Formats: sequence, C-alpha cells, structure tokens
Amino acid sequence: MLNNIFEIMWSVPAVLVAITVHEYAHGFVAYYYGDPTAKLAGRLTLNPIAHLDPIGTLMLILFRIGWAKPVPINYGNLRNPKKDMIRVSLAGPLSNIIVAFLFAMLFKLNNILLQNMLFNSLNSLPDLLLTFIRGWIIFLQTGVFINLALAFFNLIPIPPLDGHHILLGLLPPQWAQQYAKINHTHGMILLLLLIWTGFIGKVIFPIVFYFFRLFI
Repeated sequence: MLNNIFEIMWSVPAVLVAITVHEYAHGFVAYYYGDPTAKLAGRLTLNPIAHLDPIGTLMLILFRIGWAKPVPINYGNLRNPKKDMIRVSLAGPLSNIIVAFLFAMLFKLNNILLQNMLFNSLNSLPDLLLTFIRGWIIFLQTGVFINLALAFFNLIPIPPLDGHHILLGLLPPQWAQQYAKINHTHGMILLLLLIWTGFIGKVIFPIVFYFFRLFI
C-alpha cells in the first residue's frame, strides 16, 4: 500500500509534464499557423492546471492511458485548414515522443552517476537520500513510459483523439465528410468501451513497451 502511494506520488509530476507539453504543443502550432483560439482562452501556457481533465489525468496515473483537457482549436482560422489540421494534431504526440526521449537520456545519465556512486558505497548513503534516488528513478521511468503511452494512445483515429483529426485531414473530401459524422460524444463512448474491454491496452501497450525498451 505504502509502495503504491510512493510510486503514485512520484508518477504525478511526470504525468503533469506529459499532458502539459502535449496540449501546449497543439496550441503553439495552431497559433503559429494562424489560430489564436488557445492563446485567447489562456491555454497557450505551460501551467499544468490549465490542461487538467480530472478523469483523464486519474486514468493516466492509475492505468497509464488517459487524456488532458483538449486545447480549443478553430481550424477555420488556420491558413491552410486541411494541411494545418494535420500539423496541429501531430504536434501533441510528436512532442510527447521528444519528451520521452529526453527523460530516457536523463535516466541513462542517472544510471551512470549511480554506477559511480556504487564505488563510493551506495549503501552507506543516508536513508532519506536513498529514498529520493528511488523516487527519482520512478519519476524518470514514468516520464518515458507515460509520454510514449500518451503519444501512441492519441494517434488512435477515434474522436476526440488526435488520430481522428489526422485521418480527417488525410482522407479525400467525400470520405472525410462521412468520417466527420462520428461526433465526439459517440467517439468517447466507443473509446471508453475499447479501454474497459482491454482492446486498446492489447494494441497500444505492446507498441509502448517496445519503444520504452528501445529508449531505456
């Protein structure tokens, strides 16, 4: 029980980093291509509180699959709506992959430092410092895993996920129009069903674990 609380406590900051970077990237790229909606709504910020979705964040912490509060985007404001919609939608997952890589680099650097400490008798370090090191490792590993999970989960082509908008931008106009009829309400119901039945976990987690092992 205490171990679980300890792990959750150190996982939360990594989750906040992941969802904040993800949503900020969407807002930043949208603003770059002409849509100020996220900025005007106060969402073009690295303050995690602005991006928290209570249920999605809780699911990220407990189940490693979840979501943040979507940044408002008015695709009609974009200079080239069809192409820019793909760029804006890809920005979130790509930013998470980059951040996962950075976490992995910190983790490898951390391992090098710990190996050096072993020569100076790691066991002789104060208990408080050992506890901090253990928590720091959890933070770094979670940072790699949660960013990869958020990236690949959001690439699923079901609304309201990013994959839906990416596919919408890639489809021919007549197909895109039919595909767009899958509204966010129906999409969310379908998404939750796929999560609770374990289908998404069986598809997404093998990909996430593959890249996790590759990065670490």
